Amino acid sequence: MRDRLRAAILAGELAPGTRLSVPELAKKLQVSRSPVREAVLLLVGEGLAVEHTRRGVEVARLSLADLLELYELRGAVEGLAAFHAAGRMSSTDLAALRGVLDAQGAAAFGDFRHFRELDVRFHQIIVDGCGNSRLQRHAHLLVREMNLARPLLVNDPQHLTRSHEEHRAVERALRQRDGPAAEAAMRQHLSRVLHTVKAHHHC
Repeated sequence: MRDRLRAAILAGELAPGTRLSVPELAKKLQVSRSPVREAVLLLVGEGLAVEHTRRGVEVARLSLADLLELYELRGAVEGLAAFHAAGRMSSTDLAALRGVLDAQGAAAFGDFRHFRELDVRFHQIIVDGCGNSRLQRHAHLLVREMNLARPLLVNDPQHLTRSHEEHRAVERALRQRDGPAAEAAMRQHLSRVLHTVKAHHHC
């Protein structure tokens, strides 16, 4: 049940601010209230939902400040992941990364949703290839929260094209098995995205 509700939140089917009424969800999903109540509370624990005294539980809304914090954390966590992945990724992983980047280059000019899907996949392949399970767990939690910030993301083609070029730099360092260069490229990429988001929202 939790996986079902989480998937709906991450896919945008349950938008930020949507009230998670246990009776309504149980009726809609044709299940008893108990597993729904348990699932909703677990989502609160994950940070995907928030409990309010008067309004009950709602899908979490992320502020701009929250998003900027996420990018700072991602820079540290995914930079470290890239460092380790450089020495541990298989040739199959590297080929998959190249395929994602080839598709992403075409999506930068208009197909924003597909670009974002490929962006998540790019970062996921690197995190999954780092060989550190605790680091992977934290990185995946950050990416889940990023899904709640979708309305705040910048979809300007120039910004997406630059992100794609930065992804290429990360991929080159990984292919060369250069951990420090991969870490630096990843940190630089996410730092630049953070500053672009700040500028876009006139912080």
